[in-house]
Amino acid sequence: MSDAYTQYKETQILTASPAKLLLMLYDGAINAMESALAIMSDKTKYDKVNTHLIKAQDIIGELMSSINFDIKGELPQSLQSLYAYMLKKLMEGNFRKQKEPIQEVLKFMKDLRETWGIAAQQTGNLAPNTNNSQQVSSLNISG
Repeated sequence: MSDAYTQYKETQILTASPAKLLLMLYDGAINAMESALAIMSDKTKYDKVNTHLIKAQDIIGELMSSINFDIKGELPQSLQSLYAYMLKKLMEGNFRKQKEPIQEVLKFMKDLRETWGIAAQQTGNLAPNTNNSQQVSSLNISG
């Protein structure tokens, strides 16, 4: 990857709102799962399938760690349970090299991404973050 592209991606991440960062994480997980599914039928590429699925698992782990349990109601616990289920299904699909568990997680992720995207648009939370002092995780979400 070129230095200019890397710098561009870093700037995108550093200036993104929390809602935009969340959407970027969903996009990264979705892209990783789609990449894995695209090559899963080729047994010579199982190492790359594994790499893509581990990346998706890492992103879901990051999503789990970002849940705000200070929010009242069932949403935080429900999200944590859903993310844990998705991790289990991705591990199962990766271990058995089966598409179905991965496709199930992919559908969940696409639905969640769409829902959070709508919520962010309706609340106006997609504006860039101008406070660059915010801590950003070292998780690599680029392709």
